[in-house]
Amino acid sequence: MQQPSRPAAPQKVAPVMPRIPGVNDKTAGGQVQWKPLIAVIVAAGVCVAGFAYWLSYRRHKDQQESLPAAAAPAEVSIPDPSSATHADTDPNVIATVDELERPWSSKKFNFVDPQTHDSVAAMVVHLPGSGQSFWAFSLNPPFSRCQLQFVADLTALSQRFAFPATHPMVVSDCEGTIYDPLKMATLPDGSWVRGDIVRGSGIRPPIAIQVQVRGREVVAARME
Repeated sequence: MQQPSRPAAPQKVAPVMPRIPGVNDKTAGGQVQWKPLIAVIVAAGVCVAGFAYWLSYRRHKDQQESLPAAAAPAEVSIPDPSSATHADTDPNVIATVDELERPWSSKKFNFVDPQTHDSVAAMVVHLPGSGQSFWAFSLNPPFSRCQLQFVADLTALSQRFAFPATHPMVVSDCEGTIYDPLKMATLPDGSWVRGDIVRGSGIRPPIAIQVQVRGREVVAARME
């Protein structure tokens, strides 16, 4: 009896690897070409490093921009001691000798009481005569609502008060009182004060302010 024939055994199929250019190519000796692969890896690394650096730079810049801008340092002006005058530091330096050089020249100022720090309207006058003689007084007379005035115009004195003055006077329009800067008066306590009353119903001479000359400066020392 004839035996049936056996089917032929299936042939084994070897897996075929995908072909990657530059990787699967072999030289005639069967060696893989590594240089192209290394170049690709290095280029990829450079790109990754560059992207990481750019990302870090952007993050740092965004943080800086989000912070409040620092205030610029304020400019501090330092005064030059050589340019400062005594009048800048001493409030009772009321004038200079040059300002009151001519006889009967005058200047208004504010006397600051060193104890109470009250400011009082006042005036200083250069009296005629030998040497430097200055008379300072408060422009606010006691028990009067009018401020005193120093009148150097003799014609105005004659027309307003009918007084034949031969030199400037201090006047009060409220009472029509005239005070003579060249005459002294005696107060009830026996002290002498300048500015005797020569016309009108004033109570007493103007309140005196003691002045001193220090170098070229006229300084108000204290009030009566």
